Amino acid sequence: MGRIIVRLESRVLLLGELEALTRRRGEAISKDRFESLARIDEARDGVIHRLVATSVDLEQAARDAAGSTSPEVVRLLEEAASIIARIEEADVRDEATLKAAEDRNRNEAERVSVADRASRAYHATGPVSNRGGDRGPASTAGHRTEHTA
Repeated sequence: MGRIIVRLESRVLLLGELEALTRRRGEAISKDRFESLARIDEARDGVIHRLVATSVDLEQAARDAAGSTSPEVVRLLEEAASIIARIEEADVRDEATLKAAEDRNRNEAERVSVADRASRAYHATGPVSNRGGDRGPASTAGHRTEHTA
């Protein structure tokens, strides 16, 4: 029984570390500090790798303790499940926030692109000028045209 408790305690500690990194990731996203996401995600991946690496040993310890109703085992399992649920909820929320930020950035980039193209088109043709002074419509300057029905 002691082996499963030690493994579960280790698992809960790793999950706590992952949850702390998940909170840091959420804070970075909410403050638009996207440059720090790669570093945080790398640290999260490291913790996840450690969780996966210890899973086989934990599963064996769980099989050895199968049928146990130890209050400590039950408490640790519930704590682990609770942490996992919070992490999953935060990940869903963070992904939605990232998608919204991506959409905002794409829309802003499109507006800038349209403005840039309009500006380049304007400068390519140059401003329209009246080189000969203001004589009204160019085709009728100095001419009188009569229209009859």
